[in-house]
Amino acid sequence: MIFYAQILKPELKLKPVNSSDLDELMRLKQNIDYKFEVVHPRNYQFHKKFFALLNLGFANQDKYKDFTEYRTIKTMQAGFFKMIITEKGKVFIPESISFNSMDELDFEKVYKTVLELICAETQLTSKEIETELLNFM
Repeated sequence: MIFYAQILKPELKLKPVNSSDLDELMRLKQNIDYKFEVVHPRNYQFHKKFFALLNLGFANQDKYKDFTEYRTIKTMQAGFFKMIITEKGKVFIPESISFNSMDELDFEKVYKTVLELICAETQLTSKEIETELLNFM
């Protein structure tokens, strides 16, 4: 069972985020011990901002014709890849940036590094790019 909730202090009560989360919470029985794994989910708006950054970079280059290829290369250039050694040599596989496979801290590292890469390629400052991102979102 997965549901989203906020912790209300000082009462230490769980407040469901939406009605479906309330339904899940209501399924729990009182006076029974439960094990909880606390996870702070990634910020969806930040995820959208990252893709706006990639779109901005993609729109200001002419080396790559395919956005997915561009995104893959930028992720790998940012250092987020796995190397596998095969009989034929090394194979590099980009790490997934999906919500389930990367936490917020690692995602921030990817964002900052890709931002630096795009700044260098476009000759723009990070502040100029951040301002321009408002047009892409």
